[in-house]
Amino acid sequence: MKTVKLLALIIALALFCFPSCEIIDDDDLNPADPREKFLGSWKVNETCQRATYSVNVTADPGNSAQVLIYNFGNTGPGYTPAIGLIVGSKVNVFSQTIGEDWTVNGNGTYQSNGTISWTYTLVIGVSQLECSATYFR
Repeated sequence: MKTVKLLALIIALALFCFPSCEIIDDDDLNPADPREKFLGSWKVNETCQRATYSVNVTADPGNSAQVLIYNFGNTGPGYTPAIGLIVGSKVNVFSQTIGEDWTVNGNGTYQSNGTISWTYTLVIGVSQLECSATYFR
């Protein structure tokens, strides 16, 4: 009888000594998409053309770290979007051809006031323009 009580006590203590399994929420393992704050329609004030126009930024379905920027530099509708790589609060547009043989490269930074500040180079034919722009909603 003493052995049974001792065995029951050991089993009861063992149950309290072993840690239980903790259920981990998968959402904690995958933080919010860093592209999210860049997505959507933006109005643009730009220095190169001294123009105000709109762009649309969408998530690149082929790469979870990239966005597609339609009408970047005011290329107009129907042209290939610029591809931007998101790194934290920055979007980098590496040298690429968009529009009618326009070459662009530069970067933007998402600001605490909800705007994106850009500096970029735009090459159209033999003209090279150093541009700055602000995207706002």
